[in-house]
Amino acid sequence: MKNNKSLKVLSTAAIAAALVAPTVAVQPAFAASTYSVTGTQNVSADSTIPGTTRVTVEVSPGSLGTEPKTLYMRLPADARATVNGVGKGVTKPPFEKSASATQGVEQKHKITFGGTATGVGKVEIKVNGKDIKVDVNDGDVAKDIASKVATEINSASTGFTADSSSDDGVILLTAKKADNQIDNLVEKVSIADGVTFSDAVEKKGVPASDGKEGSEFVPAKVSGDENQIQSVEVISDSADDQYFTIKVKADPKASANRGIFFLDLTDVKVPSGAPSGPFNVTFDSQDNAFSPGDVKIAQVGHGSVKTSIDGTVALAPGKNDKVTLKTIRIQEDAAKAFDGEYKLELPDGFKWYGDDIKGKAYWGDDQVDLVFDSRGKDTDTLTFKVVAKGKTFNDEKKLTTKATQFTIDGLKVKADDSDAAKGEVKVKIKGDVSRTNDSIVIGTYGNYEGDVKAGDAKTVYAGQTGEELATFTIKEDTPDTLREGRTLKLKLTGNAKWATKRVGNKVELKEQPQIKSADSEKNGLELDTWELSGSDRTVIQTTVKKHSTNKPAKIVLEKLKVDVAPTAGKGDISVALEGTSGVTADAVILGKTAAPVEISVDGELAKIDAGLQQQSIPNITIKEVAADLIDEKDLVVKFPEGVKPTLPGKVEVTGGNLKIDSAKISVEDNKIIIPISKHSSDKGATIKLSDIKVTSYRYVPEGDLKVKITGPAVVQNIKDGESNDYPFNKPNDTHVVEGSVAKVVTPADKNKYAENIVFKIGSKTYTQDGKEMTMDVAPEVHPVYNRTYIPAAHFAASLNIPADKVVWNEASKTVTIFAGDKVVSATAGKKELVVNGTPVQIDAPVNYGQHTGYRVMVPYTHLALALGATVEWKADTQEIFVNKR
Repeated sequence: MKNNKSLKVLSTAAIAAALVAPTVAVQPAFAASTYSVTGTQNVSADSTIPGTTRVTVEVSPGSLGTEPKTLYMRLPADARATVNGVGKGVTKPPFEKSASATQGVEQKHKITFGGTATGVGKVEIKVNGKDIKVDVNDGDVAKDIASKVATEINSASTGFTADSSSDDGVILLTAKKADNQIDNLVEKVSIADGVTFSDAVEKKGVPASDGKEGSEFVPAKVSGDENQIQSVEVISDSADDQYFTIKVKADPKASANRGIFFLDLTDVKVPSGAPSGPFNVTFDSQDNAFSPGDVKIAQVGHGSVKTSIDGTVALAPGKNDKVTLKTIRIQEDAAKAFDGEYKLELPDGFKWYGDDIKGKAYWGDDQVDLVFDSRGKDTDTLTFKVVAKGKTFNDEKKLTTKATQFTIDGLKVKADDSDAAKGEVKVKIKGDVSRTNDSIVIGTYGNYEGDVKAGDAKTVYAGQTGEELATFTIKEDTPDTLREGRTLKLKLTGNAKWATKRVGNKVELKEQPQIKSADSEKNGLELDTWELSGSDRTVIQTTVKKHSTNKPAKIVLEKLKVDVAPTAGKGDISVALEGTSGVTADAVILGKTAAPVEISVDGELAKIDAGLQQQSIPNITIKEVAADLIDEKDLVVKFPEGVKPTLPGKVEVTGGNLKIDSAKISVEDNKIIIPISKHSSDKGATIKLSDIKVTSYRYVPEGDLKVKITGPAVVQNIKDGESNDYPFNKPNDTHVVEGSVAKVVTPADKNKYAENIVFKIGSKTYTQDGKEMTMDVAPEVHPVYNRTYIPAAHFAASLNIPADKVVWNEASKTVTIFAGDKVVSATAGKKELVVNGTPVQIDAPVNYGQHTGYRVMVPYTHLALALGATVEWKADTQEIFVNKR
């Protein structure tokens, strides 16, 4: 054959649209002709297809030309048929579009809704192949539902108008034009709980040509234009009516228009050897006017049934015998397939229950019933069979005359809570009826509990803000476990807090956790927005807006963003599920913390002496562990108290595309400050500091000299008060990593503290090694606590601690004394000192105010002990003797 263009098969709806659509005089892109089929059925081998199967043939504008064209049609081997009444020795003259035709009648169809919706759900049907879906609310009655459905039908291109004005749940469908009957015009997909549904043909359409001239098989008009086809002659080429020649003649006056004709196949014999699957007719042509290919006119089955269910339900202890299962459907693939007994067997721990179990033929053979053996109730197995209409289970079985779909409604189950297993409830299909599947899932069973699961833990970096944790899955055992109005709380443990921002006077989540739709099965579950719970930013909560229905919900939460503590180091970040929702779970690990940078030195650690200046230390390397962890702000290399570095001879980037503003590198006290002008986007950056010298004061202790990497370039969640208000409360001294760069080998000066210090109660002078010193506030005995108080700053001065090492914080009313390896803080009103970060309880509060001359007064024995000095009290002279450590 010369024509190798592909075959295009159109739907019935597409052909109907073609008959009313305006003509477009353009050659189709995919085929010279197209074929559509109405009346396809499920049949068995060695049978005759009931009724009429119509094949509509459409040709493109201008494709027929002026000469007659020939189309060949053949049926499968050993099959036969009558086409347009031709066959079995019968011949007919050509069918002409000029012949008279009968006025058509519009098809009418009635849809009836009943009952009242119980819960939120959907009504889903198909009308002439178009999906019609409406939402149904709890308490919606039949007329409400009918009105919603009618509105959707009228807005869709179904070819029918819908009228629900009768106000009784009935919708009347009327074809917009005269047309043939459309088989299975209305199809039920799913119906909300509590709602009933039925439909019926009110008036069948008849072949029509809108009152114009034309034969039964060649209409006069196509889309209002003259049909390109003038006549069609059908000839049977064989005695067994397997091959047909169709001669098609064009009307020269209408050659620019589309053309349509019909081939009606009746008495189609399906041979005994027909394989399962599509039963096709094949078209061939020596003319380019027609496309070759196979067209399905039936589906051959070999006597099997397929079982399905319209949905699943929730089965829970104490309520499962009140839940009606969804409709079970048993579909024959051919007539006579339901041959014998058909059994539904429940798993261990469950039994069938129900007083209104109904089986019926839903469509197909209307002279049979599906009945069950009532002795199966209160056991785990129900048995069904097909009998003649009106008969009982004890009567003989009856085979169907055409493929039939059966339905079973009203089934319920009971569960023995001690034996029934949680999870899917799977019904086994047994019996001697041949079947394509051996089980269906009818629902889920379980207590009002659930579980959580963590995705693969993500690495998150210390000091970073908005770091994303792994996904967090919450799964119900039973629908409605997460009840409406109940709360879900996610509690963080580990060195992190939920990422926040300030909006006006309120601190809010920087980003909302999201439900990952692709991996979730919400089944109606809806959550409200998430918000902080409590003041420490470790707990967020939400409320359940709508509970799940029919199936347990599974929600996968993503976009869980946290701020990681600068000093987090290596550790775990976990999340626990709490609240009143009915599902709680211990913490699962969602994140692994790591420092954003590493620090190292070239070669061995340098050995330096306390109290010497300009001592060289090795080159320092700061390596970013991944791209874009060092921000475009100041990176700070911080040395210990008492160690002051020089400006490095060179600071260079040896890896990554990070850039430094070299002209602005500076030294402030014990810090080297490196401004970052561009972050590294391709890989982790490497920064090298060369030719560094340090001055070490006398009181620097022996041992490793460690530097800390800090500054807003790596600590993004501390000094950004506008966005998160110091979530870790350490704005003055924090770092993401520290490392040794040298060793102090000469001990600090042991004579750092003076000796023979004498204070006297009520006196503003004291002696230090016999030298008289003056204070502005005298030591005193507290009248309530009977403890001797001494001014903290003057006590530090008596020990030769420099004044710049005594720091006052007016906001917190705290004095901090830096004394070599000891850092001691005292806060007004508190009964504690903080020594090297550890709170130490004392028996009287720190005193401060107008009555103390605005000096911090501390019980002298506790302050001396904290600073490493020894004291002695002389009661007779009211004197305090202080000696070195």
